[in-house]
Amino acid sequence: MHAADLRRWRRQFPAWLARLGTSGFPEAAMATVLFLYVEVFSTPSGDRTSVFAVNALLCGSAAVSGRWPRLGVAGVITGLTIMIAIPADQLRMSTLALFIPIVSTGMRGRTWLADVFSIVSYLLACILTVPLSDGMSEKVESVIVWGLAIGLARIIGHTIDRLRRETKAHAALRFASLRRQRRDIAHDLHDTVAYATTTMIMRAEQMKLRTDDPATQADLDFIISTGRRSVRDLRSMMEALRRNDPDQASCTVTMWRLVTIADVLDERVKELNAHGLALQVSAPKDIDHLLPESIRETLGKVIVEATSNMVKHAAPGPCRVIIEVDENAAEAVFTNLTEPGSFASDEGLGLLGAAERVEALGGEFEATAASGTWIVRAQLPLGG
Repeated sequence: MHAADLRRWRRQFPAWLARLGTSGFPEAAMATVLFLYVEVFSTPSGDRTSVFAVNALLCGSAAVSGRWPRLGVAGVITGLTIMIAIPADQLRMSTLALFIPIVSTGMRGRTWLADVFSIVSYLLACILTVPLSDGMSEKVESVIVWGLAIGLARIIGHTIDRLRRETKAHAALRFASLRRQRRDIAHDLHDTVAYATTTMIMRAEQMKLRTDDPATQADLDFIISTGRRSVRDLRSMMEALRRNDPDQASCTVTMWRLVTIADVLDERVKELNAHGLALQVSAPKDIDHLLPESIRETLGKVIVEATSNMVKHAAPGPCRVIIEVDENAAEAVFTNLTEPGSFASDEGLGLLGAAERVEALGGEFEATAASGTWIVRAQLPLGG
């Protein structure tokens, strides 16, 4: 069977049958059928009660090996040992119950238990069979047959376990691929549509400051409100795409969307405190009234990404945020100490995304390291 055919067969394999296989039912069913066959069709040799008890012990232990492997293995070994202690003139069919735990433990990934039990059951089976064989050639043949049969059962268990592991690995890779695709789509939406719409909103706000015509201002207000609504819708889509993604910190996805800069700063102070870092903030108390909405959103993004970098890379010591606003621009400076050899830059939708948003609004963004201090500076223009 080719690899592609094997993968197709696994995809078509009923899920309920796979769940049934892990429940221990197949082992119980096979052991029950074996026990009934032994009791109905085999002719007991020796005391009927003792033979029934040994058969019940062997088949019962094999039946529970799917749910309780160690108990099943111990029971089968005990049953085989009792068989050796109670000689018989022929090999009892219930001895075949030893194959059930071998396959069961092997297919469930209990390698050590399967290997040990395979060796012990092989030795016990040989001890049972060799005295019943006539001549050296038959004794050697019985030893070889038991070895081949038990080895085949062990290979079957190992093969099923390998297929199970490959299926789980394939499912994990598929999940990781889908998660990566969702994250890439969110990244593309951010870098294209959201980027362009935010730029148009900023330009419209700047045009509104330069005109006194009521009709033009009304049109610009409509463009600004529509653009903001589109950005909110896009952000909802990106949130849905990145939801339940463990590779994305929740603060990176949602914090910068809080209503006010004051809220963002309060949340970031708490976040850094939770990581053992004290964030010192210097900013105007009425900062949210001094900034247009698009500037507030971009500044919130910068605050979250810069402080997230502090959480990841800052060395113990002072962490500071200084924000100043005048009639022409808003400037934010972030500083923190860094560990030697630490990389303070971020990836994906981190500082790079914040820099793109700042530059899209005609501002300046820089991140540098000097004398063990990491410095992030963002300047955003407020007017035309």
